[in-house]
Amino acid sequence: MTEIEGSTAADAAPARSANAAVPGAREPDRAELVEVNRTTLRLWCWGDPADEPVLLLHGAYDHGRMFDDLGPRIAELGYHAIALDFRGHGDSGPLDTGFAWALIHLDLALLVRDIVRRPVGVIAHSFGAGQGVGLAGVFPELVRWLVVIDGLGPPEVAFTMPDDICAAVRDNALRTDRVLFAARRSSATVAEMAARRGAQNLRLTPEWAEHLARHGTRPAPDGGYVWKADPMFGLGVPSEFDLELLAEEQRRVQCPVLVITGTEHDTWRDLSAAEEAQRVGWLRARHVAVPNAGHYVHLEDPVATMAAIVAFVGEVGP
Repeated sequence: MTEIEGSTAADAAPARSANAAVPGAREPDRAELVEVNRTTLRLWCWGDPADEPVLLLHGAYDHGRMFDDLGPRIAELGYHAIALDFRGHGDSGPLDTGFAWALIHLDLALLVRDIVRRPVGVIAHSFGAGQGVGLAGVFPELVRWLVVIDGLGPPEVAFTMPDDICAAVRDNALRTDRVLFAARRSSATVAEMAARRGAQNLRLTPEWAEHLARHGTRPAPDGGYVWKADPMFGLGVPSEFDLELLAEEQRRVQCPVLVITGTEHDTWRDLSAAEEAQRVGWLRARHVAVPNAGHYVHLEDPVATMAAIVAFVGEVGP
């Protein structure tokens, strides 16, 4: 593992929109809706479409506009940066099943094969990194290289079966009823949604919490706001998913892989050092740790994140 220096205020960043609330963020150059795998996917794009494509994959309950800083930086390296909203997230089509894990694998494969039409580099965060691993492992011909940003999967303890299976099934059935039939909780303003997001992810700056809330909410029937993410996504994966399957997916990846993690405890940063090292080994990956960063490494320190990516692609090619 390599630990690199964090960025400082003296680091020069490329020019961005002067009115961006998030320092360094820039509106996408293009926004598209494409039909893939019997759904609609929203794409947010930066750079020249003729350049080599790089997919940017967000985490669970997030959306492609979380790359409004990283996307332009990737484009400035001479790539066509394509961030998407996963099915059930952002402006993309809804979920009609909780079987999201493998379904989104297929969405990505068909997007690359039928829309992008050439192999991609992938930069992926959290849940999106799991999707990037699945894409690279199952469809190796579609992925040139992969960058995993704090997305090595849940800790082993998360796969432990509950002591009372019957009670767990009943609880899940009640949760399903709430998702399918209960009115969604709304907030009066986007600022309230941003405050809720900031309380969940304490290391996010207020500017990033507001940005994610502004692009991740929609008006509710009662005049307030709800998250765009489909609550069906919270029903989980109604199929076998355990540590053995996770290991198999990661071991199947053939392309060069870079893992970027932070060094700080954070929400959804749950792996022990030993578990992290084991999974880096399954991927046969390079590993860079960014000091003083948590789960959202690329939002907390985009300069250090980009330094790691630039060094990596400089070694493995475009």
